[in-house]
Amino acid sequence: MSIRSGKLMSSLEKISSLPILEGGGMDMAMEILALAGRAISADCLYIYRIGNIERGHKNGFPVVKWASPSLSEICSGLGKTCESMEEDSTILSGLEKGEIVFSQSGSRVSIPVMKDRFRGAICCEDYSENRIWSDDEIAFLRIVGHSIASLFIVHSLIKRDEPLEEDIEKPKQVLSAKGSENSQALKKMEYQLIVRDSVMAMINEISMLSLKAKTLEEAAGIIITEVSEKPGVYRCRLSISRKRNTDIEVSSGEGFDVPFNEGQIEDRAVELSGPGYLLSRHLKDGAAYRRLCISMELDSDSTGMLEVIFDGSGELDGSVSYLFGVASHFLKLVLYRVKYLSEIERTRKVSQSLRRATEIITKSLRMERTIKVIVEELGKVIPFYSASLELLDGDELVIVGGKWPDQLDFTGRHFTIEENSPGYDVLHRSEAILSKQAQKDYPQFNIPDFHFIKSWMGVPLIIKEKPIGIIAVDSDRENAFDGLHLEALRAFADIASIGINNSRLHEEVEQQAIRDYMTGIYNRRGLFELGEGELKKAKRYHTDTGLIMFDIDNFKKLNDRHGHLAGDFVLKVATKICGAELRSADIFARYGGDEFVVILPMTDLAKTREAAKRLCNALCSSAVEYNETRFNIRASFGVTSYRYDDTLEGMIKRADRSLYISKNAGGNRVSGGEIND
Repeated sequence: MSIRSGKLMSSLEKISSLPILEGGGMDMAMEILALAGRAISADCLYIYRIGNIERGHKNGFPVVKWASPSLSEICSGLGKTCESMEEDSTILSGLEKGEIVFSQSGSRVSIPVMKDRFRGAICCEDYSENRIWSDDEIAFLRIVGHSIASLFIVHSLIKRDEPLEEDIEKPKQVLSAKGSENSQALKKMEYQLIVRDSVMAMINEISMLSLKAKTLEEAAGIIITEVSEKPGVYRCRLSISRKRNTDIEVSSGEGFDVPFNEGQIEDRAVELSGPGYLLSRHLKDGAAYRRLCISMELDSDSTGMLEVIFDGSGELDGSVSYLFGVASHFLKLVLYRVKYLSEIERTRKVSQSLRRATEIITKSLRMERTIKVIVEELGKVIPFYSASLELLDGDELVIVGGKWPDQLDFTGRHFTIEENSPGYDVLHRSEAILSKQAQKDYPQFNIPDFHFIKSWMGVPLIIKEKPIGIIAVDSDRENAFDGLHLEALRAFADIASIGINNSRLHEEVEQQAIRDYMTGIYNRRGLFELGEGELKKAKRYHTDTGLIMFDIDNFKKLNDRHGHLAGDFVLKVATKICGAELRSADIFARYGGDEFVVILPMTDLAKTREAAKRLCNALCSSAVEYNETRFNIRASFGVTSYRYDDTLEGMIKRADRSLYISKNAGGNRVSGGEIND
C-alpha cells in the first residue's frame, strides 16, 4: 500500500468511529471534512448542495466547508467559487447525471452525492500545479461525501422525530388509569419504548462493529447478528442484489416465513413514510407477528432490503417503523463504506501483485520462472482452485505451467481446440470469458478429469494483436468469480503475454548464441554448455555417457575442386542425414570446420560404437548431387565413453585420437571403443 493510500484508509477508520449521533450535525460534518482534507492533502474541501436544475432553479449553496489553515486567504473566495459553479449549467448537469466533473485546470474535482433526501456534491480543490486525482482518492472522497450526506439525513430525521421523546411521559399517564384496557395500553407503550431504545443502541453498535468488516458479506453478517438479538425480533434478513457481482443474502434462523395456522387473520399492509416501509400482521395463538421491510438503494450497482419480523403483543406504530427508517440510513452508510473500502482493498492487492510480478519478470527472462511468478501472484487476488497457462501449439493448446491441488501437475498436456469449448471461445472471440456455472455452459467440464470445475474464467494472451494462448482459473464452487476477478485476470494476462513473449525472445537469442548459423545444430559453445551438464549427471547418478567425433573425408579436396559453396552444401546434408539417425536426447554439435561431436546420454561404449557405425553407413549410402555432380559422403569416426571424474575436453581428445586412427586407415570407418582406446 502506498503512503497516500495508507493515510486515506486510516482517515476512513477515524471517520467511521465518530459518534455521529452526538452533538450537532454541522460540527460533526466539519470534523469529518477536516480529517478528510488533511488525509488527501487538499487546500479546500466542501459539500455543495444543488437544487433541481431541470426546472431552472440553480439554487446551489455550500453546506459546510473546510480550508487548510495555511491557505485560508486563498480559500476565502470559496463563496465566489460556488457562485460560479451555480451559474455553470454544464457542471450542475454533469453532477445531476452522476458524472465526476473536473475543472479545466485540474485543480478541482466535483463528485456527485445523491442519497435519498440529499442531492449535492463533494468538491476538493488543490492549487498546486498538475494535480492528478487517483482512483483511490476519488473513491475516498465519494465515501466521505456519502458519510456527511447520511449524517445530515439522520439528524434531520431525528429532529423531525422529537415528539417521540415526549412519549416517555405517556406511561405515567397510563399508570394513573384503571382497568384492563389501560393495563394493556401500558404494556404496548412499554414495548414500543423498548424497541425504540433498542433501535438507537443498535445504530451505535453496528457503526462500531462494522469497522471490523472487510467485505459486504461480513458487514451483512454483523448487521443481522445485531438486529436478531434485539427485543421483539423473531427473524431478520438482509438481501443485497448486485448487477456485476454475486447477490448476498444473510438471515437469522433457518426459515424466514411468518408462523401461521388456521387462526391467521387477513394481512394488513400499511405504506409508511420513508424509504419504502411495509408493515403487515399475522396471528398465531393470539400472538402478533409483524413484518417490517426497508428498501435501501446503495448505489447504481447495488440495492438492498432489510426485513424484520417482530413477535409479541405490542403494536408497532408509525413512530417505531420511522426509527427503523433512521437506522436504515446508518445501515446504508455502513454497507456503502464497506463496499468501497473492500473494492479499494482489492484494487490495492491487485496493484501490489501486478507490481511484484512485473518486477520479477523483468529480472528473470526464463519461461518457467515467469509462469511461476504469475500464478503465485494471481493466487493472492483470485481465490482459484487451480490455474493454468496454455500456449498455442499448432491446432492445439498445451499447458506450459500452472497450479493444481493434491500435487497434481498437468504441464505438457495437450487439448484440441474444439468448437463450443472454453478455449475455442476465448481464442476465436479474442475476449475474456466468465462462466459462473461452468458445467452447464461447457460439457467438457463434466468428464472425470475435470469434474471439480464449477466456475471458470479464461482470458486470451495476445501479442501484436494475435492470440498466443490463454490464462485460465477455475473453482470447485459455482458463482465463485465476479466482474472484479475477471478484470484482475485481464490485467495479469497483459503482463503474462509480455513476460512470455520476452522469455521466448530471450530463449531465441540464447539459442542463436549456442547454435551453428549454417547447419542449425549446436556450436562449440552449445556443446560445452550442455555437455558439461550431462557429465555432471553421469557422475552423480553413475550412468554411462558415450561420445562420437567425426569429420568429412577429403573435405579440403572437395572445397578445392567444387568450391566452398559445395563444401557448405555437404556439411548441411551430412548434418541432416546424421540428425535423422540420432535421438532427441542426443547432443549433436559442429565442433569446427568439418568436425562434428555427438554426446549420447545413458549410452555405454558398445552402443556408442554401434551408433557411430549407423551414422557412417547412413552417410556413405546416401547419394548427394551438387551442380549435376553426384558423389557419396564419407567420414572418419572415433568413439569413447565417460570415465569417472572425466572432463568433456578429455573425452573429445580420446575420441579425436581414435578418429585419426580411422582416417589413417583410409577413412569411412569407426575406431575406438576398445578397453585401452
